[in-house]
Amino acid sequence: MSSNIAEASLDFLCVGLNHETSPLEIRDALVMNEAEVGRAIEALRGRAGAEEAIVLSTCNRTEIYARGARVSDLPLFVNDLLREIKGMDLGARGHRLYAYRDPESVRHLFRVACGLNSQVLGEPQIVGQVKDALTLAARSGGSGPVTERLLDAALRCAKRARTETSIGRGPISSVYAAVSLASKVLGSLGQRRALLVGSGEMAGLSICHLMDSGVSQFTIAARNRERAEALASRAGSAVVRVVSLEAIPVVLPGADIVVSATASPGFVLHEPAVRGAMKIRKNRPLLLIDLAVPRDIDPAAARLPNVFLHDLDALAAIVAQSLEQRRAEVPGVELIVDEEVTRFMRWYRSLMLKPTVTAFRSHFERIAQEELERHRARFRPEDQPAAESLTRSIVQKLLHRPTTRLNRAGEDGNTGIRRIDAVRDLFGIEREEGTDEDRDTR
Repeated sequence: MSSNIAEASLDFLCVGLNHETSPLEIRDALVMNEAEVGRAIEALRGRAGAEEAIVLSTCNRTEIYARGARVSDLPLFVNDLLREIKGMDLGARGHRLYAYRDPESVRHLFRVACGLNSQVLGEPQIVGQVKDALTLAARSGGSGPVTERLLDAALRCAKRARTETSIGRGPISSVYAAVSLASKVLGSLGQRRALLVGSGEMAGLSICHLMDSGVSQFTIAARNRERAEALASRAGSAVVRVVSLEAIPVVLPGADIVVSATASPGFVLHEPAVRGAMKIRKNRPLLLIDLAVPRDIDPAAARLPNVFLHDLDALAAIVAQSLEQRRAEVPGVELIVDEEVTRFMRWYRSLMLKPTVTAFRSHFERIAQEELERHRARFRPEDQPAAESLTRSIVQKLLHRPTTRLNRAGEDGNTGIRRIDAVRDLFGIEREEGTDEDRDTR
């Protein structure tokens, strides 16, 4: 008979990397598109023997969630899989993947969904990314009854965190603050166009956050064209073109949002160029975000009508206030995560509880029926219905209390699991009586 710990285990692992463990260039290089996610899930199901598998791949993390994998070293398998699909050997670069086993893998997923594990604390985009991961898993044959329930629980946890706390209020990074300002100044960003000046890490973060907010048309103006084109190639389905810094006056009129983050010693965007662009734009609002030190954008541009210029100092004040408010909400969100992890694990334990309760009752009902049949000849035909009713009544009364206690076992953690195992052992109820059902929902 399996140990109670094994019986209680989901056999659910998480292996991955994120902004805390890997630099941006590695995270960017490992972002998977839909076809690559499909390949990863196929390998996890086919070669690793996982019953269910989900891949969560974003700008800030690539994580593999697998249930029932049959490989001895899943982190090593995932490392080899990333090398196969993305051409990057993390081990050779000295980077290690983290790994969590349930219940910590469940807790990690719930914390991720709530934004507690995000580079931007409490950011809302991760909720949509978790939904997308489940959708891709379903298309690729990776999802199943347990992972679907698990991700539903993660999304419920995230919803509670946002409605019961203030974890998602206010921007807490310069880039995120800039995107939040863009939404406030320009409204919906779905039809807006962005000009990114520079091709470094800040530009990469900017394009990621702007895409999450609905922007799908970008121009990248950069000195290093090769690096700019590499950045453009990671923009997924967005429309991106690359130009030189000298072309800024030409492309500026078509932009609604300008994010500049270069290492230039002087201004790359001067007031006359902005003034000329505004004439062509017929004074439609233009948001300028200067993330550079020293500044990239001439402060004089802020004096032009309908030009909104914000530099790092202005964004820093917004970020500092929001970050303090969000950090104060973390303990409350952690409590919600604890509650939802407990709720999910209780549900999972009930999956193995139901077959045991059914087998327990069937065991005694079968014995009662066998004894009734053995002595049926002793009863007159007109007395047999009464004998059957009496037998059923005795069995029901004898089983009522132990069945009630068994049904509560799912709420009692490992104590409840031991109670289930004791019942099987005492009454000779073997796993085979519910094997198929147990395996389907393990």
